[in-house]
Amino acid sequence: TLLKVLMTNCCVYDCKYCVNRCSNDTRRAVFTPEELADLTIQFYRRNYIEGLFLSSGVLVSPDYTTERMIRCLDLLRNQYRFNGYIHAKAIPGADPLLTHRLGLLADRMSVNIELPSSPSLALLAPDKKKEAILTPMGQISAGIAASKQEVAVYRHAPRFAPAGQSTQMIVGATPESDRHILTLTQALYDRYQLKRVFFSAYMPVSSSPLLPVAESFKPPLLREHRLYQADWLLRYYHFRAEELLDESQPDLDPRMDPKCCWALRHLEFFPVEVNRADYEALLRVPGLGVRSARRILRARRLGPLSFEGLKRLGVVLKRAQ
Repeated sequence: TLLKVLMTNCCVYDCKYCVNRCSNDTRRAVFTPEELADLTIQFYRRNYIEGLFLSSGVLVSPDYTTERMIRCLDLLRNQYRFNGYIHAKAIPGADPLLTHRLGLLADRMSVNIELPSSPSLALLAPDKKKEAILTPMGQISAGIAASKQEVAVYRHAPRFAPAGQSTQMIVGATPESDRHILTLTQALYDRYQLKRVFFSAYMPVSSSPLLPVAESFKPPLLREHRLYQADWLLRYYHFRAEELLDESQPDLDPRMDPKCCWALRHLEFFPVEVNRADYEALLRVPGLGVRSARRILRARRLGPLSFEGLKRLGVVLKRAQ
């Protein structure tokens, strides 16, 4: 339900994995801020969309591009009185004041970390630096925390990215292991309080010798799926990255989900007595989710639970057994 759009596919950067890199011979187009604001509000009034997801190639410079994005969002918020959801991609390297202005107009912000390691970034995106990506990420995190404190004191204070921030990284274009990716993901959650890390399976759009050969390369969609499952365990099941993978097993098993893999490697943890186990222990059992674990805690106050009772509570009983 979001209009997901680039303000422009013109870009001064030459990232090898990107179809919009400056060295690629492709047709270019640029929205003016007025055109994009008008397009968004027309779709919104017709109930085609509930919000806008705005990103952009880097046109001229990060500052110039961010100024155009700010102009577009300012028109939507203040001229058209658009109250829908807005997700804005911050441009690494832009002036911090511009990034702050962008955050005051958006509900959520994100800075793409692009690749899982500095060597991969230097190899495939030489125009981008790790520090240029992490600096605005830290600024946004600090801005969100400060905004929450201001709103707690004065509820009409301007809100800075009230829906938090996220990031995205490409999986499969470079040789990093799943352990490396999950460790980085855990560090981003801990340090910047991100709401979400998105994983994007690499799709060949370039014939660069630095990338996998397009003819024989199969996009790692199952790997992306397993990483999302592991990310879910980090965010909602209180697992840590080092629990899921280690040096002896650096990659997720494609044959089963990460929670089942962890359980099979830690049989000493089981069996779990559902009538006495605490919430943390229940979350570790395959077949039990956040909702079913909470339902068990409520239901057992009334009496002991049987297998039939667990089934009625939504437990995937075959997997749990």
